[in-house]
Parts: sequence; structure tokens; C-alpha cells
Amino acid sequence: MQIAACSLRLFPWATPVVQAFRFLWTKLLVQCASETKGDHARMRFGISYHENVNNWATKGLIDAMKAKGHDVKPFRLLDVAAEIPHGFVHLEEDLTLDGAIVRTIGFGTGNQITYRISLLEHLEDAGIYVMNPAYSFRRAKDKYATLTALHKAGIRVPRTHVSENLEAATAFSEEVGDVIIKPLIGARGMGMIRAENQELTYRALKFIHQLGQVLYVQEMIEKPDRDIRAFVIDNQLVAAMYRNVPKGEWRSNIHGGAEAEAVELDDEYTECAIKTAEVLKLDYTGVDILESKDGPCVIEANASPSWSALSRVTNLDIAGMIVDLLVKKSKGT
Repeated sequence: MQIAACSLRLFPWATPVVQAFRFLWTKLLVQCASETKGDHARMRFGISYHENVNNWATKGLIDAMKAKGHDVKPFRLLDVAAEIPHGFVHLEEDLTLDGAIVRTIGFGTGNQITYRISLLEHLEDAGIYVMNPAYSFRRAKDKYATLTALHKAGIRVPRTHVSENLEAATAFSEEVGDVIIKPLIGARGMGMIRAENQELTYRALKFIHQLGQVLYVQEMIEKPDRDIRAFVIDNQLVAAMYRNVPKGEWRSNIHGGAEAEAVELDDEYTECAIKTAEVLKLDYTGVDILESKDGPCVIEANASPSWSALSRVTNLDIAGMIVDLLVKKSKGT
């Protein structure tokens, strides 16, 4: 600095040159720092949908990704082709991603569903972070697989019969009495039948059996006229709500008319929700819990839950939290 100051005194004409050099050098440093920061911060994420890319939750995640400065590529799994060892093409364009959120694998035959799950695993093998992970997503979509895993881990679940045997399912329903017949894979309470009458139960089971579907029969748990949706992200409970059953109804799904009410869970129910997510290895999930006389009883953990009602009653940016976790996981941190 002393030499520079001396030089300026000896050669006063150099002052404008030095000032111009300093300005240009500072501008270059700022530009480089900005570009470097952008390169590190900007990522390219995919999000799977099936029929409607403007679905409320899907659109919310896309908006959150864009708001945080990331590129987004929505895609349907049925439009993605895979090449071995690690190449993916989406509608004739190379599919290059840092991470992806799976909202759905869509409808299809057994072969098609098997392929799409394998495709998600292939993406993982290629170093693309998939959220929720392929195996965890598949298991959580299957109510039978979910309950067996939770029961093994010591989490209370309802007594449930699963089979392709009409006589065995009928015998179970006669023994239990008040039962709920559910689709093995389903959401929003659609396809569920509460059968207190044995004749109705048998007719419903027989019809499902004739369609070639698995018989999934569950005891009706005595509880208040509500259930709990607990939302867990990165093994942390971020929010919970009661879903109050509307008059004349027994289902507690928001799409079926249930009313949402924010709630602070006690330690027992909080631990139950977090443990459920940990056991199923879900990065984010909506855990449905019943308040049985014996304590928390889990009936389902959703691998692609919605949170419109929960956001409305808590004012939380849940989509933003999910995207933040995807960034963290995709960076391997």
C-alpha cells in the first residue's frame, strides 16, 4: 500500500487508471461470486404427476421450487424411457435431474406399476435423490405392508384381515362384527365400506372377490368422532390437526367433508407419528392416527399426502419445507 501511494504521488496521471482498474476488478469479483453462488444454489428437480400437473399439492411444490431459484421438470413416469446403465429420456429429451419428488406413479397394469417402481429405483441408482424413496413409497402405498412393518416395530395398529379367500374374510368379519372394508391401495377414503350388518358385509366381500381384488377387512376402532393427521418432515413433527367427522358420517377425510382443526399433540402421539415415519423411512408423510382407548393407533402413513387443510389451519409453508429437505438430500448433506 505504501508503494502504491508513493507511485500515485510520483505519477499523479495514474490515479484515474488505478481507480478504473479497481472498479473493473471489484465488478469482476462480484460477478464471479454471484455466478459461483448461483451454480451451487440452482438445482434441477423433477416432480411426477399422472393426469393433472395443476393438482393443488403438485403445483404448490413446483411453485416452491421455482421461488427458491430451482429449475423444475414435471413428468409422468409413463413418458420416461430408461436405458441401461444410466440414461433417461422424457419425450425424446434427456432427463437430467438432481432430485425428484414422487407424487404418484399413476394407474396401470401390474407390469406397468412394476416397471415404474423399478424406474424410480434406477433413478436412485443413477445418483438422483428420489423423495419419497422408491421402496418407502411402494410400501406406504400398500396398507398391508405398512401395518405389518409398524406392528413389527411395536406401533399399535388395528386388527386387520388380508386375503384372497372369501370364506376366511367372512369368518373374520363375523367374529369382529363392526368392520371396515378397504381397498388395499387407495386414498381419500374412497372405496371404503363400513359394514355392521353381516348380510351387507358378505355381499360386499363377495362382489370385491369376484372383481379379483384382495380382501382387506379391518376392525372399527372405538374413538371420538375425529382422527388425527400428523405431518412429519425429516423425522420432525411440523404440524398436526384433528379431522372432525361431519354429522351423519363415519369417515374423517377432508375430501369427504371433515373439518380441520389445528392441535398440539402430546408426547405419546408425537412419538408415535415420528416413529412411524422412521420405521417406513419416509422423508415426509401424513400419519393418520386414531385415539383408541389403549392409546395412539396408526391406520395409515401417506407417501404423497396433501396438506391444503393443514396449511389453512396452521399458516405453515409445508411445500417450502419439503423442497428445502429435497435440496438437502440431493446435495447429500
